[in-house]
Amino acid sequence: MAEIGVHRFGFSGRNPLPWPGQQTLRQAAERYFHRKESQADNPRLARLFTAYNLTHIGGIKIRWTRNIVDHLLLSDDDQTVFIFHCAGFLRYQKCFANGIFPDGFVEETLRTLALLFPQNDRKSRRWVNTQILEHGLDQGVANCGSLRVHDRRFEKFHFWHDRLVILKQAFDESSPRGLTQWWNDRRNSVQWYTFWIDILVFTTTAFLGMIQCVEGALQVYLSWKALH
Repeated sequence: MAEIGVHRFGFSGRNPLPWPGQQTLRQAAERYFHRKESQADNPRLARLFTAYNLTHIGGIKIRWTRNIVDHLLLSDDDQTVFIFHCAGFLRYQKCFANGIFPDGFVEETLRTLALLFPQNDRKSRRWVNTQILEHGLDQGVANCGSLRVHDRRFEKFHFWHDRLVILKQAFDESSPRGLTQWWNDRRNSVQWYTFWIDILVFTTTAFLGMIQCVEGALQVYLSWKALH
Protein backbone atom coordinates (compact mmCIF):
# COMPACT_ATOMS: atom_id res chain seq x y z
CA MET A 1 0.00 0.00 0.00
CA ALA A 2 2.84 2.34 -0.88
CA GLU A 3 4.39 3.52 -4.10
CA ILE A 4 7.95 2.19 -3.94
CA GLY A 5 10.86 3.66 -5.87
CA VAL A 6 10.96 5.90 -8.90
CA HIS A 7 9.65 4.66 -12.25
CA ARG A 8 12.13 5.45 -14.99
CA PHE A 9 9.69 4.88 -17.84
CA GLY A 10 6.33 5.58 -16.28
CA PHE A 11 4.30 8.01 -14.21
CA SER A 12 1.74 6.91 -11.63
CA GLY A 13 0.67 10.32 -10.33
CA ARG A 14 1.52 9.25 -6.78
CA ASN A 15 4.47 10.22 -4.61
CA PRO A 16 6.91 7.31 -4.28
CA LEU A 17 8.82 6.10 -1.25
CA PRO A 18 12.50 6.47 -2.26
CA TRP A 19 14.34 3.17 -1.95
CA PRO A 20 18.09 3.37 -2.57
CA GLY A 21 19.53 0.05 -3.62
CA GLN A 22 21.94 -0.14 -0.69
CA GLN A 23 19.16 0.07 1.93
CA THR A 24 16.55 -2.36 3.16
CA LEU A 25 12.91 -1.40 2.71
CA ARG A 26 12.58 -0.75 6.44
CA GLN A 27 15.62 1.54 6.38
CA ALA A 28 14.11 3.44 3.46
CA ALA A 29 10.81 3.78 5.33
CA GLU A 30 12.57 4.95 8.50
CA ARG A 31 14.49 7.54 6.52
CA TYR A 32 11.37 8.87 4.81
CA PHE A 33 8.98 8.68 7.77
CA HIS A 34 11.38 10.08 10.32
CA ARG A 35 10.19 10.65 13.86
CA LYS A 36 9.84 14.29 14.92
CA GLU A 37 10.02 15.23 18.57
CA SER A 38 7.47 17.95 19.34
CA GLN A 39 7.47 20.49 22.14
CA ALA A 40 5.23 19.69 25.08
CA ASP A 41 3.44 23.05 24.91
CA ASN A 42 1.99 22.48 21.44
CA PRO A 43 -1.76 23.15 21.16
CA ARG A 44 -4.32 20.44 20.61
CA LEU A 45 -6.55 19.72 17.66
CA ALA A 46 -10.15 20.66 18.40
CA ARG A 47 -12.99 18.17 18.17
CA LEU A 48 -14.14 20.14 15.13
CA PHE A 49 -11.07 18.92 13.24
CA THR A 50 -12.60 15.99 11.36
CA ALA A 51 -12.69 14.95 7.71
CA TYR A 52 -16.42 15.70 7.64
CA ASN A 53 -15.82 19.29 8.75
CA LEU A 54 -12.81 19.71 6.46
CA THR A 55 -15.25 19.14 3.61
CA HIS A 56 -18.48 20.68 4.89
CA ILE A 57 -16.95 23.72 6.60
CA GLY A 58 -13.54 24.27 5.03
CA GLY A 59 -14.52 23.22 1.52
CA ILE A 60 -11.44 20.97 1.35
CA LYS A 61 -11.97 17.99 -0.93
CA ILE A 62 -11.00 14.49 0.19
CA ARG A 63 -9.03 12.39 -2.26
CA TRP A 64 -8.83 8.81 -1.07
CA THR A 65 -5.56 7.02 -1.65
CA ARG A 66 -3.99 3.59 -1.20
CA ASN A 67 -0.52 5.14 -1.17
CA ILE A 68 0.50 5.81 2.41
CA VAL A 69 3.22 8.20 1.21
CA ASP A 70 0.49 10.63 0.14
CA HIS A 71 -1.40 10.49 3.45
CA LEU A 72 -2.41 13.98 4.70
CA LEU A 73 -0.72 15.75 1.79
CA LEU A 74 -2.44 18.86 0.45
CA SER A 75 -2.70 19.63 -3.25
CA ASP A 76 -4.62 21.89 -5.65
CA ASP A 77 -3.60 25.06 -3.79
CA ASP A 78 -4.57 23.52 -0.43
CA GLN A 79 -8.06 22.68 -1.67
CA THR A 80 -7.60 18.89 -1.66
CA VAL A 81 -6.15 16.52 0.93
CA PHE A 82 -5.11 12.91 0.38
CA ILE A 83 -6.23 10.43 3.03
CA PHE A 84 -4.95 6.85 3.25
CA HIS A 85 -7.98 4.70 4.00
CA CYS A 86 -6.52 1.18 4.17
CA ALA A 87 -6.92 0.62 7.90
CA GLY A 88 -6.91 -3.16 7.43
CA PHE A 89 -3.45 -2.99 5.89
CA LEU A 90 -2.20 -1.00 8.88
CA ARG A 91 -3.68 -3.45 11.38
CA TYR A 92 -2.10 -6.33 9.47
CA GLN A 93 1.31 -4.69 9.80
CA LYS A 94 0.95 -4.80 13.58
CA CYS A 95 1.13 -8.59 13.39
CA PHE A 96 4.84 -8.45 12.50
CA ALA A 97 7.49 -7.97 15.15
CA ASN A 98 9.81 -6.29 12.63
CA GLY A 99 7.62 -4.75 9.97
CA ILE A 100 8.63 -2.43 7.17
CA PHE A 101 7.63 0.74 9.02
CA PRO A 102 9.35 2.45 11.96
CA ASP A 103 8.25 1.57 15.48
CA GLY A 104 5.09 3.45 16.43
CA PHE A 105 4.36 4.55 12.86
CA VAL A 106 1.44 2.20 12.23
CA GLU A 107 -0.23 3.02 15.55
CA GLU A 108 0.11 6.75 14.93
CA THR A 109 -1.30 6.47 11.42
CA LEU A 110 -4.34 4.67 12.82
CA ARG A 111 -4.69 7.49 15.34
CA THR A 112 -4.80 10.04 12.51
CA LEU A 113 -7.75 8.08 11.12
CA ALA A 114 -9.40 8.09 14.55
CA LEU A 115 -8.82 11.84 14.61
CA LEU A 116 -10.38 12.44 11.21
CA PHE A 117 -13.17 9.84 11.48
CA PRO A 118 -14.16 9.71 15.16
CA GLN A 119 -16.63 6.96 15.92
CA ASN A 120 -18.25 9.02 18.68
CA ASP A 121 -19.27 11.72 16.19
CA ARG A 122 -22.60 10.89 14.56
CA LYS A 123 -22.18 13.12 11.50
CA SER A 124 -18.68 11.80 10.81
CA ARG A 125 -19.82 8.21 11.24
CA ARG A 126 -22.73 8.57 8.82
CA TRP A 127 -20.65 10.48 6.29
CA VAL A 128 -17.72 8.06 6.20
CA ASN A 129 -20.07 5.09 5.82
CA THR A 130 -21.53 6.81 2.77
CA GLN A 131 -18.03 7.39 1.42
CA ILE A 132 -17.19 3.71 1.91
CA LEU A 133 -20.16 2.69 -0.23
CA GLU A 134 -19.57 5.31 -2.92
CA HIS A 135 -15.81 4.84 -3.32
CA GLY A 136 -15.27 1.23 -2.26
CA LEU A 137 -13.08 2.17 0.70
CA ASP A 138 -11.67 -0.09 3.38
CA GLN A 139 -14.51 -0.47 5.88
CA GLY A 140 -12.00 -0.41 8.71
CA VAL A 141 -11.51 3.32 8.24
CA ALA A 142 -14.83 3.82 10.02
CA ASN A 143 -13.78 1.70 13.01
CA CYS A 144 -10.60 3.31 14.26
CA GLY A 145 -12.13 4.62 17.47
CA SER A 146 -11.96 8.16 18.84
CA LEU A 147 -9.23 10.18 20.49
CA ARG A 148 -9.39 11.56 24.00
CA VAL A 149 -8.62 15.23 24.60
CA HIS A 150 -4.98 14.77 25.65
CA ASP A 151 -4.37 12.47 22.66
CA ARG A 152 -5.34 15.26 20.27
CA ARG A 153 -2.31 17.38 21.07
CA PHE A 154 0.26 17.93 18.33
CA GLU A 155 2.99 16.60 20.62
CA LYS A 156 1.34 13.17 20.40
CA PHE A 157 2.05 12.99 16.67
CA HIS A 158 5.67 12.45 15.68
CA PHE A 159 5.53 11.07 12.15
CA TRP A 160 2.54 13.05 10.85
CA HIS A 161 3.10 16.19 12.92
CA ASP A 162 4.08 18.57 10.11
CA ARG A 163 1.34 17.49 7.73
CA LEU A 164 -1.28 17.83 10.46
CA VAL A 165 -0.04 21.34 11.26
CA ILE A 166 -0.27 22.37 7.61
CA LEU A 167 -3.71 20.79 7.23
CA LYS A 168 -4.99 22.57 10.34
CA GLN A 169 -3.67 25.89 9.02
CA ALA A 170 -5.47 25.33 5.72
CA PHE A 171 -8.66 24.50 7.62
CA ASP A 172 -8.37 27.52 9.92
CA GLU A 173 -7.72 29.87 7.01
CA SER A 174 -10.63 28.56 4.94
CA SER A 175 -13.86 30.52 4.79
CA PRO A 176 -17.40 29.31 4.02
CA ARG A 177 -18.50 29.61 0.40
CA GLY A 178 -22.21 28.95 0.72
CA LEU A 179 -25.11 28.96 3.15
CA THR A 180 -24.60 25.29 4.00
CA GLN A 181 -20.97 25.87 4.95
CA TRP A 182 -21.93 29.01 6.88
CA TRP A 183 -24.50 26.98 8.83
CA ASN A 184 -21.98 24.25 9.68
CA ASP A 185 -19.13 26.61 10.53
CA ARG A 186 -19.13 27.05 14.33
CA ARG A 187 -15.41 27.81 14.62
CA ASN A 188 -16.19 31.42 15.55
CA SER A 189 -19.47 31.46 17.47
CA VAL A 190 -19.69 35.28 17.56
CA GLN A 191 -19.26 35.50 13.80
CA TRP A 192 -21.74 32.66 13.29
CA TYR A 193 -24.47 34.32 15.38
CA THR A 194 -23.81 37.73 13.82
CA PHE A 195 -24.10 36.33 10.30
CA TRP A 196 -27.37 34.50 10.93
CA ILE A 197 -28.89 37.41 12.87
CA ASP A 198 -28.11 39.63 9.87
CA ILE A 199 -29.73 37.06 7.59
CA LEU A 200 -32.79 36.91 9.86
CA VAL A 201 -33.10 40.71 10.00
CA PHE A 202 -32.71 41.00 6.22
CA THR A 203 -35.25 38.24 5.57
CA THR A 204 -37.75 39.72 8.03
CA THR A 205 -37.34 43.20 6.58
CA ALA A 206 -37.78 41.92 3.04
CA PHE A 207 -40.84 39.91 4.04
CA LEU A 208 -42.48 42.87 5.80
CA GLY A 209 -41.65 45.09 2.85
CA MET A 210 -43.30 42.62 0.50
CA ILE A 211 -46.41 42.53 2.70
CA GLN A 212 -46.59 46.33 2.66
CA CYS A 213 -46.28 46.35 -1.12
CA VAL A 214 -49.07 43.79 -1.46
CA GLU A 215 -51.21 45.71 1.03
CA GLY A 216 -50.63 48.98 -0.84
CA ALA A 217 -51.47 47.39 -4.17
CA LEU A 218 -54.62 45.87 -2.69
CA GLN A 219 -55.74 49.24 -1.32
CA VAL A 220 -55.22 50.87 -4.73
CA TYR A 221 -57.22 48.11 -6.39
CA LEU A 222 -60.08 48.39 -3.90
CA SER A 223 -60.15 52.17 -4.29
CA TRP A 224 -60.24 51.86 -8.07
CA LYS A 225 -63.00 49.26 -7.87
CA ALA A 226 -65.06 51.46 -5.52
CA LEU A 227 -64.93 54.32 -8.03
CA HIS A 228 -66.16 52.08 -10.82
